[in-house]
Parts: sequence; structure tokens; C-alpha cells
Amino acid sequence: MKRYGEMNREELLAEVDMLEAEKRKAEFPSQTEMLERKIWMAKAYMMASESFPQGMYEVEGYSEPFELLYVNGIMAWGRMGGKNESSFPISMLKRK
Repeated sequence: MKRYGEMNREELLAEVDMLEAEKRKAEFPSQTEMLERKIWMAKAYMMASESFPQGMYEVEGYSEPFELLYVNGIMAWGRMGGKNESSFPISMLKRK
């Protein structure tokens, strides 16, 4: 199996579709959460990391604001609610 970083856009879209189907069939909350993370990661590989400048963002599934400090690959690093540094796939971010 290829890593997400080795897949082209069409392969990533197919992977997201497959993961979404698995998520609908998941029986346990932990399965659903794991599949959601994989979906966010696959989607992040389809995005341009340079499209995420420093600033304030909303993070899907979280109510606190996220201050983006820098992007490393597909991961956004910053502070959630002014607390310790944390990271999220760039696909989870929405500009405020």
C-alpha cells in the first residue's frame, strides 16, 4: 500500500471515498475517530500548505480558536486557546 504522500489526487480521492464508506459501517466510536483522522490526513495531502499563512483559524470539531504559528508539511502547528503548542492536519483548518 502506498503512503498518502506517494499518491496522486485521484488515488487520494478514492482513498477518502473508501474511508468514508468504512466510517459509515464503523461499530465503535474509537473506529469512527480513527477513520476521521485518516480522512483528514488524506485530504491534507490534496491541499497546498503555502495557502495557510500565520494567523487565527477555526479547527473542525473544536470550539477554541487556533493560532497558526507555522506549517510543516501537511501539519499546522500553533496554540489552541493560547495554551501549549499543538498540531492538526491543514485540512482541519478554516480561516477566521
